[in-house]
Amino acid sequence: GAVGSEGRLTFLTTNYPERLDPALIRPGRVDVKQYIGHCGLPELEKIYLKFYPEVDDEKAKEFATKVFDNFKENISPAQVQAYLLLYPEDPEMAIENVSQLTNKL
Repeated sequence: GAVGSEGRLTFLTTNYPERLDPALIRPGRVDVKQYIGHCGLPELEKIYLKFYPEVDDEKAKEFATKVFDNFKENISPAQVQAYLLLYPEDPEMAIENVSQLTNKL
């Protein structure tokens, strides 16, 4: 558009894509749509390892399994990220307190 600049990416997020005005998401304004759903075991492990690169894969699997056992498929990457931010230096406490994950947010 007239005020657009080349080489810029803009991200839109919504829980209700069907409610967006078609003019807002027409081709040229929104070129790619990507659904980001709830976490599975692999995603939980990857997020944990991003926060705590010094831990081994077994700790990441322990975290992922504990989260998945507590919340099944109803936990979003954003919720996990917000929770892990509460334990920036303590990967063990993040595992130990998983049952409080949604209570702390």
